[in-house]
Amino acid sequence: MINEEQFIFLVARKLAAEATTEELRELDELLRDNEPLRARFHLMQQYFTSSAAQTAANTEQALERTLGKIRHGREEQSLKVHSNRWKWMAAAAALTGIVVASVMFWPTGRTANLAALKTPADTALWLSRQNGKATRAVIELADGSKVWLNADSKMQYPPVFGKNSREVYLSGEAFFNVAANPDRPFIVHLAQGTVKVLGTSFNVRAYENEPVQTSVTTGKVAFIPRYVGNNQPDTILITPDEKVTYRHNSGDVIKETTSAEDEKAWTEGRLVFKDVALEDICLELERTFGKKVKFQSDGPKQFRLTGSFKDNSLQDIMYYLARSKAFHYTITDSLVIINE
Repeated sequence: MINEEQFIFLVARKLAAEATTEELRELDELLRDNEPLRARFHLMQQYFTSSAAQTAANTEQALERTLGKIRHGREEQSLKVHSNRWKWMAAAAALTGIVVASVMFWPTGRTANLAALKTPADTALWLSRQNGKATRAVIELADGSKVWLNADSKMQYPPVFGKNSREVYLSGEAFFNVAANPDRPFIVHLAQGTVKVLGTSFNVRAYENEPVQTSVTTGKVAFIPRYVGNNQPDTILITPDEKVTYRHNSGDVIKETTSAEDEKAWTEGRLVFKDVALEDICLELERTFGKKVKFQSDGPKQFRLTGSFKDNSLQDIMYYLARSKAFHYTITDSLVIINE
């Protein structure tokens, strides 16, 4: 039988780069033939090294608040077990000087963009990653799948997937590289539809109040729109270098040829615009750079522009856009102001 406290201590020592040779050997032996334990270690490693860091003391307070949320829906005995585990993790972090990353659990009140989703009954211990503007993240899931989460985006997912399927919930934009597993389909739930795959790579863009767009880099993807009223949804198959755009309000679905490399350009620090209205370009610039864009006149909003940028500053991008179409702009500490 595995000693829970010893396991947490060994993980903490390893992540702090302070484990002895004997401790590393003991941890390797624990993980070698125990797949659930390896999945837990994988998640601990991810969150100890990725999210916004805080001190061990602050982490313990955050864990206590998390336990308070769980307490409403859990039996006392089960709660006591979880409480001891998380307190030990915080204590182990304090002992070894680890800077622990915060782990956010699936909230009871969902955002408006996720209100239409039908979620599983037991999501209290689901993990959540939410990026603000000008922030991106890479998430490695328990099955080996990898997700690039764009700015102003949120994804919820379980620490370990079930036996029959692998399901996540997305609001915003993400690029998925899904580990192949024919026996367990990978499903991305959106407010306005569902994406289902077995093993492939694809991009999903599903920001609130914008059309849903799904494009494929490798493999095949099934997109199922969420139609208004009693209309039965059609399954739309998408193959490499194809994109489907779904407008929920009108029910329109457009399937077209695209460049998969351009669709996922944002994961490589590139911005690609092909005959795009300046108003829509500025929405993307707001997310990428975290600076609000304000139009003082309506004329420039409909200017259609084409351009490709790689790791350029906001100042550089605005300069080249303004050379393509005649408009004026001013960049302040908090705003980009555009006028004719």
